[in-house]
Amino acid sequence: MAKVHVIPHTHWDREWYFTQQDSDVLATYNFTKVIETLENQPSYSCYHLDGQSAIVEDYLKVLPYMRERMAKLVSDKKLFIGPWYTQTDTYNVAGESIIRNLKYGMHIAEELGHSMKVGYLPDTFGHNAQMPTLFKGMGIDNIVFWRGIDYDQHVEKSHFFWKSQGDDSIYAYNLVHGYGAAKNIIADAEHLDKKIFPMIDKIKSLSGLDEVLIPSGGDQVNIDPNLPETLQAASERSPAGDIYTISSMESFVDFLRGNSSEFETYQGEFKAPRYTRIHKTIGSVRYDIKKLNFEIEQFLLKKLEVVIAIAKAQGITVHTELVDMAWKKILECHAHDSMGGCNSDATNADIMHRLKQAEEICHGLYNLVVKEIASSACDDNEVMIFNGQITSFSGVAKVTAFSKHPSIALSDGKALLATEILARETLDGGKVIEVTKDGEKEVAVPPYYRFELNVKVSDLPAMGYQVFQVVESESAMLRQSSDVQTIENAALTVTLTDGELSLTNKATGRVIEQLLRFEEQADDGDSYDFSPLEGDEPHYLNELTWLSSQVGETEQTMTLLATMPVPSDLESRKAGNELVQASFEITLTLDANDEQLKVAIHTVNQAYDHRVRVLINSDVQSQESVATQPFAVMTRPIAPSVEGWQARFRECPIDIETTDGAVAIEQSGKAVVINGRGLKEFQVLPGEQSDVIALTLFKATGKLGKDDLLWRPGRASGINNTVVYTPDAQLQKSMSFAFSIAMPTDANHQTLRALESQYLDMPFSYQKQSLNSFENRLERFQVRFDVRSAVKSFGLFEVNQPLTLSSIGHAFYQDNAVIVRLFNATEEVQQLDTTAFAHFAQVERVNYREQSVEQEWSVKPNNSIDLRIGFKI
Repeated sequence: MAKVHVIPHTHWDREWYFTQQDSDVLATYNFTKVIETLENQPSYSCYHLDGQSAIVEDYLKVLPYMRERMAKLVSDKKLFIGPWYTQTDTYNVAGESIIRNLKYGMHIAEELGHSMKVGYLPDTFGHNAQMPTLFKGMGIDNIVFWRGIDYDQHVEKSHFFWKSQGDDSIYAYNLVHGYGAAKNIIADAEHLDKKIFPMIDKIKSLSGLDEVLIPSGGDQVNIDPNLPETLQAASERSPAGDIYTISSMESFVDFLRGNSSEFETYQGEFKAPRYTRIHKTIGSVRYDIKKLNFEIEQFLLKKLEVVIAIAKAQGITVHTELVDMAWKKILECHAHDSMGGCNSDATNADIMHRLKQAEEICHGLYNLVVKEIASSACDDNEVMIFNGQITSFSGVAKVTAFSKHPSIALSDGKALLATEILARETLDGGKVIEVTKDGEKEVAVPPYYRFELNVKVSDLPAMGYQVFQVVESESAMLRQSSDVQTIENAALTVTLTDGELSLTNKATGRVIEQLLRFEEQADDGDSYDFSPLEGDEPHYLNELTWLSSQVGETEQTMTLLATMPVPSDLESRKAGNELVQASFEITLTLDANDEQLKVAIHTVNQAYDHRVRVLINSDVQSQESVATQPFAVMTRPIAPSVEGWQARFRECPIDIETTDGAVAIEQSGKAVVINGRGLKEFQVLPGEQSDVIALTLFKATGKLGKDDLLWRPGRASGINNTVVYTPDAQLQKSMSFAFSIAMPTDANHQTLRALESQYLDMPFSYQKQSLNSFENRLERFQVRFDVRSAVKSFGLFEVNQPLTLSSIGHAFYQDNAVIVRLFNATEEVQQLDTTAFAHFAQVERVNYREQSVEQEWSVKPNNSIDLRIGFKI
């Protein structure tokens, strides 16, 4: 005899093949019925709104007068909401986004009375190995999930301890039959005998406990007012004498905590397509939204939140409600279907619109914040160079500047800095309107120049800025065009010979031949999965054509072109006709003293239903790939055996994997590391002499849902027996891609993070000037800032321990404070030296929810530490 915790719920995809607007309309009816049922039926003890708060916000925007009634049910723990804002994808968004998702979701739920303290992820397409650390940081010690588990290779029981690489352990419970197991349960004898009771027997066999859980709900379902009577009938009929009762996930997790003495422990990710589809190749679907989302995440974390922290420290008021608005707009796009890209074109248009709105908020607020900092710190035409790293910076900084003079340089007030002009554009000054006694008069403004500069700087303050003067100077170097087919810096040499690239590491003598190739292949899949076309062979583009080179002291570039004819669509592949031209313009850049080759690729896609990958050769052979994930790295086997997979798996368990940003392979004494800008999907292809990293640029597909794929047999994913056509997902557009290549001696976590920071977290600039009012959108609007004293050089703090900055966001619950999150990428426990923060009014260790925790300062490997820093205002 067992107690069966029946969890009444609705699984609420906020958008999918329908739009959020469709969802809002349906929610007004369904959620209102939930509230009415819980208020009027004492036997209906509780109900779950899918573990996310965004749908509650949506509902209350339409029906704000329902807030008090809903809040009463939430406070009484009859209606469970949170902890998520939206049920996140855990692979295709930044780790910081996952933390903010929980933070906003729990905050909204708690304002209504209570946030469910269950890490509920019923439908996410796999779970990264660091989820226990992310949950623990939020004060959540458990997860209830469905997809990704394999009882043959992971654990034997449906309940266990899940341990992260960050050394955090949480209670885990797997929904054996998914979130819709007891959907539409009725008191019919045949239904109970043939469906419900056998499922419970299977759940009990995998549990071994005398209490088990089964969800009763499904996609967008409404509350069933007859559930209490149905469960009474199930209890009376149960052949095992099981007791079926409405329960909450919190109650069931309480039971797990008290009966966990013999739980086994698992460490690793859940990404096996054993019982459910994981959609392992979803990382390359709708590249456009993934790339834009990545760039907004980076802007928020690396620029906007940095300058806001600096502004707050100087007593400047920043309306951080706008930051919350931007975060929530992108988090709305992070639900597994939304960011996965497996949605209708109408929904995808909504996603792109929200992302663009978030981008505009971020850039507008950034513009005003840096302008206000500069209003006090700078004289006219001076340039501020910001450093968002937690150590001082010396090296080359990129600067955009405007001047009336045709040649300029930067000065620190004592001497000219080595300045190289990368680009100079003459701009028409236009005309201004002057109002005179005789009426309006047009007055011509002289032309001026826009410069893109590389400037060598020394000791830029950590988490701060330094002000420099823009001066007329003939000493500035000018990058020159060249006909050489070799570029180099102190660390690397790149050479084009007979159409093939080679990359040489000067220090070690290592050489990678045939560095870059392109692979183009038919995609017979859909918006969920890539799948090969039976009988089709990939096309390879091996020969590169030199276009131009530019050589300077601080930067050298070489531009190449690769072209080849490819079939226009699946039918032309089968028929062998209708070819279109695929062309890729490749720009290679070596910055002075940089350890990485920067690669930028531009293409205009003209073919349908295909996948394009760039193949990056190496001089390494390995049995494992290495990829970053939140605060840690993930190692995975290369080329696992998939023979006979159809008998055991729901889709082919191909080793096409996902990275948080970086991917690497290594052998003793050498490694190759790739850092991408929004490129999430990779595969390592073993070679006879060296392995090749295949980095997916994009896949183009025209259908949401498709039956009987080679790599995914059976029914279409998504809407059963229905195909939604998605011409926008064919990506017939101009697209750009960027990544870097490095050749370090190892691919340990610390090396990967250092290269990641070098690629993504470089200094940025702002000039106080009146020549141009269009470089930043809000420059043309007059804003009066309070007059305050400010210094020409400022640093917030500097951390000399080997820790990495994850973010510096504003505090939710305390004015004039920020939350600094650092993580440990070394293999040893690090002790944070808090004297670096001694000049602040307050330094307190908190968790991700900003709750005070034990005030000790050690940071475990692959884990983080949060500090609430209060300013002296």
